[in-house]
Amino acid sequence: MIRLSGTLAEWLLALPLGAVFIYASFDKILDPAAFARIVYHYQLIGPSRVIGPLPANLLAVTLPWVELLAGLLLASGFWRREAAALSALMLAVFLVAVGAALARGIDIENCGCFSVTEQGRRAGAQLLVADAGLLAAALYLARPRAPADR
Repeated sequence: MIRLSGTLAEWLLALPLGAVFIYASFDKILDPAAFARIVYHYQLIGPSRVIGPLPANLLAVTLPWVELLAGLLLASGFWRREAAALSALMLAVFLVAVGAALARGIDIENCGCFSVTEQGRRAGAQLLVADAGLLAAALYLARPRAPADR
């Protein structure tokens, strides 16, 4: 039998965190080519002379579906710890990617977080702080719990 569990605090964190990931996935799923262009702009996984476009294109096509799945699992309560761990990993990688781009002086006009249009969010300190907060929530939800807490 499947049993949904979790404290009120966990539900109050998981529902909005799940909603963020679900919402973040939509534009990218609908326009993977535009998302790929945003991924290219970070200059981390191609395309370049050394690295072709395949890794960036694969990321642009698969990441939004992983975000959607993680969001649905967080919001539903099924496999919440695992979804939270996956979300924390995605957020940590994103923080590194944004930090690396900013450190190299790359102007990221659209971080690709929620929109692939010109109306996207600019990468900067506010984005890093917001994502660090989401990361803290995901890490809290992914933490190991005592058997009585499960």
